[in-house]
Amino acid sequence: MNHSALLRFTALLLLTAPWTAGCSSVGATGQVGYTIMEIGGDLALATGGGPAASVEQSVDTAFGLGDAQGSPYFRGQLDASGPVFTGSVFWLRDSGTGQLDGAFGGLPGGTAVEGDLDLGVAKISAAYDFDLWLVKVAPGLMCDVFALDFTAREQTLGSTEAIDEIVYVPMPFVRAEAGFGPVTAVGEIGYLEVSDLGEAGGRFLDFEALVEVNIAPLAHLFAGYRLIDMDGDGDTGDDVYGVDLQLRGWTIGGGLRF
Repeated sequence: MNHSALLRFTALLLLTAPWTAGCSSVGATGQVGYTIMEIGGDLALATGGGPAASVEQSVDTAFGLGDAQGSPYFRGQLDASGPVFTGSVFWLRDSGTGQLDGAFGGLPGGTAVEGDLDLGVAKISAAYDFDLWLVKVAPGLMCDVFALDFTAREQTLGSTEAIDEIVYVPMPFVRAEAGFGPVTAVGEIGYLEVSDLGEAGGRFLDFEALVEVNIAPLAHLFAGYRLIDMDGDGDTGDDVYGVDLQLRGWTIGGGLRF
């Protein structure tokens, strides 16, 4: 899958934020790290518009997915003395072998398959900081972008079924930040439950926590935890797909502030 669209989408808000904010005093933070993520839950694919929920497949037993996988992690933030714009991106690639419990598209239950997952996850957000004594609280709007490319390949004849979709999930969120000397703790959570989001709908939760430690006037190290829970369905061509997936894992890295 070509992930250049995800990178452009993530960078768009960061590039336009100073003009949007209309403020000459803008601080920037760039972070680069390494994330270890794992996936769990169920996938479903029903042909001819049938109910996808009735043919859910566990990603570990049916497709052999679920081992922890590493990926580069990039995050950037612009602080315009009130408005704050943030973007991040990582990828999860996983593959394995399993046996279908039931039908997956045109592949019948009991088929031995190879599962191949390529999932890009970008998050952009816009919020406004409010200083509440020792804690800074920033409500706003975030958008998760999931570029899902999944293929199930029959091991003997090579027949395949696939889900290849990009899903945009805008949701309200809130960020809280507190500093303790050289240590800063940041937590943010977004949630959305909707019946129709374009060609998709469902329930989405995104929680992220970071701890940053200053090691120099402009440099810091960070460690974080991320949990994404998505339970929804949508159309892909003439088929209906369903996802009930959980992504979770840890990130470490470093950053610079300007």
